[in-house]
Amino acid sequence: MSTPSSPITAQSPASSRMQWMDLLRGVAVILVVILHAASIPTSTGSGIREWILTNRYLEPFRMPLLMFLSGMLLPRSLAKPLPQYLWGKYAAIVWPAAVWMVLYGVFVYRNGPFELSYWITGDYLWFLLALIICYTLAALLQKLPFLLISAAMMAAVVLMEVPSGLPHKTLYYGAFFFLGAWACRYMDRWLRAPWMLVVAMAVVAAVFSHLGREDLALRMGTWQAAGISLLGLGVILWLAPRLPRGRISAFFEWAGRSSIVVYVAHFPILVVIHRVLARMEVAPIWHVGITTVLGLALTLLMVWLRPWTTWLYVYPRQKQVATRLKERAARQKSAPAATPTPGATPDVGR
Repeated sequence: MSTPSSPITAQSPASSRMQWMDLLRGVAVILVVILHAASIPTSTGSGIREWILTNRYLEPFRMPLLMFLSGMLLPRSLAKPLPQYLWGKYAAIVWPAAVWMVLYGVFVYRNGPFELSYWITGDYLWFLLALIICYTLAALLQKLPFLLISAAMMAAVVLMEVPSGLPHKTLYYGAFFFLGAWACRYMDRWLRAPWMLVVAMAVVAAVFSHLGREDLALRMGTWQAAGISLLGLGVILWLAPRLPRGRISAFFEWAGRSSIVVYVAHFPILVVIHRVLARMEVAPIWHVGITTVLGLALTLLMVWLRPWTTWLYVYPRQKQVATRLKERAARQKSAPAATPTPGATPDVGR
């Protein structure tokens, strides 16, 4: 007699997994917009300290979640032939990073493209540069266990004096990327974890998240921060597939499927809105409120416009090149191995 499948197990095919992964990606990237809408006004003294502190509650979970989710898709990407793997990352990550580095540098940052430090740090696009480095490392180190790479990156950032900025962020958040690549095969097992364990994890994560409001060491770059992040990620990943589907979840899934648009477009939009409001000397509460609401609205408008502006987010001929690479790989795979003619002398040293 077979036992009936649990609701979670019954909803574990790839399509269902992509739905809740899109949901989480959408929530995380919109929280990034809200974070920057609160932090950018502080450059002119128009920020609201209470709102900044509120955003700090989410710091241990926001970027680690985005990196973890990206890592969960790594094994599937590495299963492709190397040319297809490299092309996919160039077309979908390197290309938009370069395009928006130029656009932001010319129209917002001013003279940014002519400064070497601008390209080295990535400015607000550091996340994409960190992803590029992680995908490159994955191709070079794919014979090593993902968990080992994750542990090595975390150990390096904790035990060594890594320069701040992109190197530090790449090592720290990259550890979550490779952890996601390792953990993806165990997700179905984790989804069957007892709810009491998950509640306990949530309580501990919430307590330390509160303590981390005033302590950077509990939010990023330390073993303690990594532990808090892991507790929170465990709760989030257990809960996501159980959330009821409706209009709200569909909205976040829609945003998650275009997370690259939200990420690259939001910051320039927020900076421009902030500069206009700063010239108008708007009161801080209105400054932050308008920047947040209008910034989100215009960013989501960019998502809606994506079908007409695809070149901003993916290489224009991406599909054609990908198809040719796929066909070439198929021909190479199906081509019979050459066998020497009986009696013929092998062409050694030719």
